[in-house]
Amino acid sequence: MGNLKGHQIAEGNTAEIFEVGENKILKLFKPGYSKSLAQHEFNNHCMVSRIAENIPELFEFVEENQRYGFIMEKVQGNSLASLMQDSHTFDHAMEIFTNVHKNWLMKTIDGAVSYTEWMLYLLGEKALDGDLADKIKCLPFGNALCHGDFHPYNIIITPENAAVTIDFANICKAPKEYDIARTYFLLKEDIKGKSAAELYLAKMQMEYGDIRAYINVLEALRKYENILTF
Repeated sequence: MGNLKGHQIAEGNTAEIFEVGENKILKLFKPGYSKSLAQHEFNNHCMVSRIAENIPELFEFVEENQRYGFIMEKVQGNSLASLMQDSHTFDHAMEIFTNVHKNWLMKTIDGAVSYTEWMLYLLGEKALDGDLADKIKCLPFGNALCHGDFHPYNIIITPENAAVTIDFANICKAPKEYDIARTYFLLKEDIKGKSAAELYLAKMQMEYGDIRAYINVLEALRKYENILTF
């Protein structure tokens, strides 16, 4: 396919974002990022679009100069993180955040990869025979729709006040406690630290004991991160 790239508007760890026409963007993964992983995220986006609300429209998978990506709707607005970092809007933003997450976790998804399989992939072949792999394999089954990276930077608030969820690399099926544990872990590291994480957990009607087993695994898994978004 010919040169699709327009004006670059953002860059992350694994991809660059370009404008490619009116109300469309191209998420183009960086050189060396595998086609299978790019296709995996594209397929996740397709699956989620069929069952969840306020998802950017997806158009097509593309290849350009041995780089892979996909074209999707450009969502206008600001991340929910900007509201959560402001003390004047924090409470309202947290209410939006937890309500969106509850709606996700009420849904089920059978076609997605299991979270235990996904974590074993993140762990890598060199560590598959260790204690951490055994702990992952012993975690319970579940088929709730889990985002896998549900944090305020992945929620865009549009000018019409819609809360649009983005980034679907880590979509999986799991018990809802797994996704809540991941979000708790991410909030504790970033948005206002432990206080935000504890408030989030309370609003999700969970106690730390409900997610402790997942947190222990996630903390141990951290050092095995690869190019995938955690």
